[in-house]
Amino acid sequence: MNKAKNSTWLLLICLLIGQLYVCCNGSPIEPGDNDYQGDEYEYETGDDVDDDADTDLTKDFDSKYAPPYFETTDLRIDAKPGDDVVLNCDARNFQLNNAVMWYKKSVIIANGQNPISQRVEGMKNNSLLLRNVTPEDSDDYYCEILPQKVQQHTALRVGARLSILCDGREATDRSQTFKQGDSHKLECRTYLPGNITIKWSFNDLSGQPSTVEHDNGVILLDDVDEKNAGDYQCLADDGSRHPPHGTVHIDVRYSPIVSTHRHHVNTEANATAELYCNYRAKPIGRSYFTKDGKTLQISEKYSIKDSVHHDHNRTTLIVREVTDSDLGEYKCEVRNAIGSNEVKVHVSYDPEIPQFEDETIDGNKVTQHWLVRSRQALSEAMLDYQLFGSERWNTVAMLQTRRHNNTGHIWKITHQMELNAGTWNVRVRTKNTHGWSPFSTKHIFEVRDGYTKDASSEPEQPSDMDLPPDQIMQAGIGPVGRGAASAIRQLNWMWTLLAALLLLLRIRL
Repeated sequence: MNKAKNSTWLLLICLLIGQLYVCCNGSPIEPGDNDYQGDEYEYETGDDVDDDADTDLTKDFDSKYAPPYFETTDLRIDAKPGDDVVLNCDARNFQLNNAVMWYKKSVIIANGQNPISQRVEGMKNNSLLLRNVTPEDSDDYYCEILPQKVQQHTALRVGARLSILCDGREATDRSQTFKQGDSHKLECRTYLPGNITIKWSFNDLSGQPSTVEHDNGVILLDDVDEKNAGDYQCLADDGSRHPPHGTVHIDVRYSPIVSTHRHHVNTEANATAELYCNYRAKPIGRSYFTKDGKTLQISEKYSIKDSVHHDHNRTTLIVREVTDSDLGEYKCEVRNAIGSNEVKVHVSYDPEIPQFEDETIDGNKVTQHWLVRSRQALSEAMLDYQLFGSERWNTVAMLQTRRHNNTGHIWKITHQMELNAGTWNVRVRTKNTHGWSPFSTKHIFEVRDGYTKDASSEPEQPSDMDLPPDQIMQAGIGPVGRGAASAIRQLNWMWTLLAALLLLLRIRL
């Protein structure tokens, strides 16, 4: 009952104090004052306030404080899948009136300590916590300090069990394009416990596999060329049946590689000559033939045919109704966005360069066959041979020639000779009714000894039964005659008998 009375008195005292405060500090509205709730209240017009003016948030900023800054503006973090990663936002001179915004590329992911994503957590020191990261989290993150808009970027890279990096960028199971002459680095990283062995392999564009030398998982590709194009595979050998592995495909943009299989083309008057130009290029190149500095155009005289031959492109120039003015040197030029290259083809009435076909070696007897293109009949053939390491060539004339497989323009040359054991060089040239051909490319072959000995096996030792009696050897004794050997055997029996008698005598005593 007393508690209720006390509460009532306390309430009355509070009401009295409130009335006194209103009487002392309140300002009653006089009838002449403007009614801010009335329809005739005059608001400030646009002449007095600029609605479009930007609010200066730094107006009251104390100039004695330096603006916030970062000692390092670009960071990099490498993490494994499943890790919890902290992205720091370590700003110097951070003030109470500063705010922090976090972005993933251009998408906001946190406002101060208030995250937008469930996997993101804002920390009290303005850092950002990413939980259970995955390779999809790899990206460029940055925090921005407002109002100065100072930024710090962090490149996060989350690797799988195995990752292939190309010049520091993730390239696992992707394709990379290089330019001829550039240098690049491939790196294979693993995130596995224990002792892991990194193995690199390479499959070129023709599918031929080969191992690749590396330094702790790093391959340096210097002065990249067409031969570097293909698939590079990294395998992390952890002893399991299915070790992690990855592949990166390398494309190379390179200038044309131009060649021909017939540098000299034989023809005759009023015949048709065909000149071949083979090339590879990426991007694809444009080919054309020139003679005496002039580009040849399609006409009644010339025609051009493009085709694909094996693993390269081929452009064929066809020259009709050949005359003496058509003889001479032609150039096939191929050009693309990377560069250009050329090959020369010589047209004449002389035989073409002889091509080696095959050979048989029987002991020191060597039989060789060569093929020559010539519309004119061959009148002479010459073969030079030389022992490897010697400076002098030996020359023999070869007169055994015949048309090859009943073809009208291909001749087969056969020559047989006897040579000593050793490594030999041989070259051939031929002559028709107009002149001599150039020498062929040197062909190297070896004539072996008639008796070959296996150096890895020990020589067979003859037994005593295979030796004549006067050459039988006794251990520790030089060669003796048959009678002496018999005496030695008798002497051994006598010593044995004497030892037995002495032993028996000692037992009896």
